[in-house]
Amino acid sequence: MKLKDVKIPEKAPQSGALWLLIVTYAAVGFSIYFALGVVAKRGLGLTPLIFVATGLLFVITIFTYFEGSAMLRERGGSSSFARHAFNELVAFVAGWVILLDYLIVIALAVLSVPHYLRPITGDLGGTIWVPIVIAAVVLYITILNTLDIPARRRPRFLLVLAGADLLTQLLVVAVGAFVVMDPESLTRHVELFSSPALKDVVYAAVLAMLAYAGIEAVSNLAPDLDLNPRQFTRVVTRTFWIVPLLYAAMAAVALMALPVFIGPNGPETELGTTYIEAPVLGVVEAFRPDWLSNLLQWLVAIVAAGTLIWAANTAMLGVARHTYTLAVNRQIPSWIGQLGRRYEVPYKAIIICAIAVFGLALIGDFEMLAGIYAFGATLAITIAHLSVLKLRRTMPDSERPFRAPLNFGFGGVQRPLTAVIGALLSSLALVSVLLFHDSARWVGLGWLAIGLVGYVVYRRVIEQVSLTRQVTVDAHALTRPRVSIDFHNILVPIFGTALDDDIVSTAGRMAAEEDDQAEETHSVLTILYLIEIPLKRGIKDPLPEEVADEAQRATNRAREVADEYGDVEVRVEIGRVRRLGTGIVFAARRLNADAIVMGAEPPSPIRGGARLGGIGDYRPEEIGPVTAYVLKRSPCRVLLTAPGS
Repeated sequence: MKLKDVKIPEKAPQSGALWLLIVTYAAVGFSIYFALGVVAKRGLGLTPLIFVATGLLFVITIFTYFEGSAMLRERGGSSSFARHAFNELVAFVAGWVILLDYLIVIALAVLSVPHYLRPITGDLGGTIWVPIVIAAVVLYITILNTLDIPARRRPRFLLVLAGADLLTQLLVVAVGAFVVMDPESLTRHVELFSSPALKDVVYAAVLAMLAYAGIEAVSNLAPDLDLNPRQFTRVVTRTFWIVPLLYAAMAAVALMALPVFIGPNGPETELGTTYIEAPVLGVVEAFRPDWLSNLLQWLVAIVAAGTLIWAANTAMLGVARHTYTLAVNRQIPSWIGQLGRRYEVPYKAIIICAIAVFGLALIGDFEMLAGIYAFGATLAITIAHLSVLKLRRTMPDSERPFRAPLNFGFGGVQRPLTAVIGALLSSLALVSVLLFHDSARWVGLGWLAIGLVGYVVYRRVIEQVSLTRQVTVDAHALTRPRVSIDFHNILVPIFGTALDDDIVSTAGRMAAEEDDQAEETHSVLTILYLIEIPLKRGIKDPLPEEVADEAQRATNRAREVADEYGDVEVRVEIGRVRRLGTGIVFAARRLNADAIVMGAEPPSPIRGGARLGGIGDYRPEEIGPVTAYVLKRSPCRVLLTAPGS
């Protein structure tokens, strides 16, 4: 099956911990641009320590995800682990909340963009321009994904953007260490268990998980890392500690730039009020002198906006892959995961999710959206830890290129202590979400309830299959929404032979049938006659009279045959090329043809391929060099009519 937007990418370039760190920041580093303000609102002066504490959960969770992904060699994260460890119902629960988290992350990213553009556009807050910018970004990432452009993205560009993001954040931390250094301000209004209150610390700690929103994407690197187990362990265990430390450093600089003060309602910081929509921008606005602040504001605006848009686009690509996986495993209706005919992506799922993202972004409440995200993240992470623990017992002999560290023996099986601690911490975090986050509790549980009801109805009533057993849809059923193939734009190369009439007639019948089936569109048949110009002559030199006459005769005759199909638009092109095969392929690309209908010219009279003097490799008798070139290079389907004997 050819599936551009769901296929496994090429092997990742291997350059050690630095490369892995940059890619990790491409997946998770963008969230600091909106997570910092949300966490600081409740965490106050303890925000750096909160990021360190949640960073511990991030690191041990990465250990769990990398073990599962490297062992199973498939994507899907928590949902995939649960499928192998438990059953399809548990896998659906994980997959369903992961989908919610994807939507929340995209919504937060696009919601932050207009606020980070303030140095360039001026303050857009409270104006109609905020929803306009949000709509534009959502439309942009939707078009990129429905047209399959992300599948052709350049990894080098991603690395450059991620590197620029990482360097910008390091620059903000480094400059802040000189211009706003005041460690005493971090503890000035900190009073144990009262400022901030324990409830607020727990609340902020759960919201801080938003800072590691790309954990599912990072774990998906595991199947692509071509490292031996020792290298794998060394890179993973050394690299990911850097991420939470950078977050904590950014939080410390931020609270020294915008320290906690006593407001009308108690201690607060402008990070969680004035600048909650763009906290990093607020930090550099507080720097002095003014010229340095202005320079960094422009830098943060450009890098943050670009990073957030790219992160939203990448997350939408994740949505496409994730919904396709859910559809293939019959966890959601198959029609949602159907792939388009031209661009093989689940366009229906992308459009539905884009509408949901736009609605979520219009809410504009960062704290509420972060709480909903925390519900899905804590549940999915808990399932991931429990799944890896069970897989240690049910699949003890499976190859594990990476094993989570700190193992201990229990019940005759080596268990990772990190997964045990992670399961305990994430489950406690889930309980705190349900206790302290009202909106997250009701929206999260409501989302889960809707999903479970839909899952049961779809599985038991419509499909009449087991709730717990894995049942997959044939991938080909999702690859084409209908059996017939679009041939609205047909290219017909002719060569002035007796076979031309049959070729044009065949193409004309195909185009006419497509017109009958689709009344809203009309078919175009382009007749192409190419004149091969030898290298010793200029491509624009006057043609011999007999050559020009033959071209005119052949195309006139072909048009007469094509005109018999009255509903088909007929076009004629005569061109000059150095090689016929190249000219046909270039014309198909230029015209965006759905199919090429051509007669296969006679093959080289010398048999046995190039070694014995033939042209090219061995080919069947009905295929000559031009036909072989077109078959190999064509951007669309090629239908051949064999020459007569």
